[in-house]
Order: sequence, then C-alpha cells, then structure tokens
Amino acid sequence: MTKAKLMELVGKKVYVRFKDGTSIYGTLRYADEFSAKHDWRKPNYFYIDNLSFKVSHVRRLVENSEDNK
Repeated sequence: MTKAKLMELVGKKVYVRFKDGTSIYGTLRYADEFSAKHDWRKPNYFYIDNLSFKVSHVRRLVENSEDNK
C-alpha cells in the first residue's frame, strides 16, 4: 500500500485491515496539519472515526466493501 493510493481514497468509505489483524470500516480521512480542524490529530496520519494510522500499518484496503470482512 502506498500513501498515494490512500490519498486517492480520502473521503470515501473503505474497509481497512491492519497488520495486527484488526480492521475498521468507515470514511477515510487525512490529517494534513496539527489543528482543531482535525480534532487535534497528528499531521500526516490517516484516520477513520477515532482511529489514527500510518500507511505502514495497513495490510489491506478495499473501497466501499463492507461485505469483504
């Protein structure tokens, strides 16, 4: 997985499986700066709901596919 690929999917519903075996489904967001605008999230991290992560944490990502869990 690359940062460029994740950036293409920002704002879309995605299913993400992480390298530790956990997974999440929701709208992919990106925190480009450290500010209240992003609920004080770390810059350069992706997030879904309250979970922030880096590209290196992602094992698999599927766009708009809640059925593939």
